[in-house]
This record gives sequence, C-alpha cells and structure tokens, in this order.
Amino acid sequence: MNFTKEWALAQIEKRKAEKDPQKSAEDKALTLWPYLAEEFPDLGLESNLQKRVLDYCKENGWPCFHDRSKKVNEPGWPDNHIFLPGGKIVLIELKSSAGKLRKEQQELRRLLGWNDHMVYVAKSFKRVVEIIQRELKGE
Repeated sequence: MNFTKEWALAQIEKRKAEKDPQKSAEDKALTLWPYLAEEFPDLGLESNLQKRVLDYCKENGWPCFHDRSKKVNEPGWPDNHIFLPGGKIVLIELKSSAGKLRKEQQELRRLLGWNDHMVYVAKSFKRVVEIIQRELKGE
C-alpha cells in the first residue's frame, strides 16, 4: 500500500465524518502530526514568527536560546533551543511559508538525529505550540 498524504487525509475523513463532519481540513491534517501540520504555514516574515515563539516561551517560564549572531557562529544550527522542565531540550528551526532548509541545516539536522536529538521544522506558531505540548507530554 502507498501511504501518501492524500491517502492519509482520505482515511481521516472517513473516520471523522461519523464523529464530526464540520471539522476543517486543517484540524484533520493536524491529527497526522508531524507529517501534515506544515501544510498550513503562517503568513508573513519568519522574524514575526520568531517573536511569537520567544514571547510564548517567556510567558511560560521556559528559557529559550535564539542565535542572533549567524555570521559568527557555525551555520546550520536551529533557530531555537527551548529548555523545558525535566531536562528536555526542544530544537526548532523556524521557516517562513516559502522557506526551505539550507544544505548546512539539513546536514546538521541529520547529524543531530543520528545522535537522538530531533530538530523540528515549523512554519506556523500553531505547529510550535503543538511540538512543545507533545514534548511536555513525552510523546
């Protein structure tokens, strides 16, 4: 069987239609996290998304490191290192709606993954909140 996005959405629609036919396509897609949540990026600049993420972390008391000196430090590191309770560190690379990972980012993401450190990519504030909530729950 070929597990495509179209197939996954069709399966969700079949199951959800019985329960709540009014669910939006975005709600359906988010149930397949992390595979489809990126289909609904925030509009606007990455810097606007960055500000929302930093404010959200500050409001919740989570230290968040955001590397502002890209020209000095090694390229490829994720935009945000969020320190959650229980010793958890969440690494999130933010992108605008049209943004793509650069070669250095892809390579470092792969290297960190080999060492059991997930680097998430988020194009929306909703996705960032979802990632953090799942990490807090230990999912």
